[in-house]
Amino acid sequence: MILGLCTIQKNRGPWLVEWFAHHYVVGFRKFYFYAHMCTDNTADILIKLSRRLDITLIGLEEKSDRIQLQAFKHTCLNYMNDVDWMCFLDGDEFIFPTQANTMQEALYPFNHLPVGAVGVYNMNFGSSGHITEPAGLITENYRMRAEHDFDAHKRVKSIVKGRQKVGITACSNVFVTERGTVDEIMRPVTWGYLPDYVPSFRHFRFNHYACQSREYYEKHKRHSGHADAGQHIERDETWWNGFNTNIEADDAIIRFNTQLRATIAEFEAVIAA
Repeated sequence: MILGLCTIQKNRGPWLVEWFAHHYVVGFRKFYFYAHMCTDNTADILIKLSRRLDITLIGLEEKSDRIQLQAFKHTCLNYMNDVDWMCFLDGDEFIFPTQANTMQEALYPFNHLPVGAVGVYNMNFGSSGHITEPAGLITENYRMRAEHDFDAHKRVKSIVKGRQKVGITACSNVFVTERGTVDEIMRPVTWGYLPDYVPSFRHFRFNHYACQSREYYEKHKRHSGHADAGQHIERDETWWNGFNTNIEADDAIIRFNTQLRATIAEFEAVIAA
């Protein structure tokens, strides 16, 4: 089973190796990376990582609204036949199987079901009290998240079956397919936010490191705009106070840590060569 991962990111060079390594460890093998107005070393890292990984790099320089939808539409039109499943994620999101060892194992039961895509719920992580951005890994540094009934946990991201006609919607989290989208317990998904559902994490979830540190928020997040809405939008203190959730400790993703660190070391050696 070939898994693809599509993302649009801007100036996340310091965290790219961990993001790629994590998703490689859990089973993704084809990466479709839209670099949006990057002024850091993103392109250099990706070109070097391409010696080891199957990365399709597309540069986007226009400062237009809803740029994420444009990127996802491009993937739907050009790359869906390359993969069995395509996941669409942001750079601060890390998806993983909650029981299986790989995403392939977790997705296997859905291969022959009459569905076009699976919606995966998230857990929202806060700053874990970090004022300045700490050295080390995101998945190790940020282990405090919101309570289970936090409203934003009802948001989903899609894993879409490949080799079918796929269209975008007005919401970058959900796609148009002939057989529709369901969540992991087969409830219909028609939008990226599902207020009437209790999120299920039996098979999948993604950790959303929305805030990182206060320093990261001030330097990067506050003025970065919204990739799926307007580039002019500023995230104010209300946004920070809402998403800086540090209620419960959560180490679920740490079970991949040994493989993750070994893969990071391998990728860093490739970049340094």
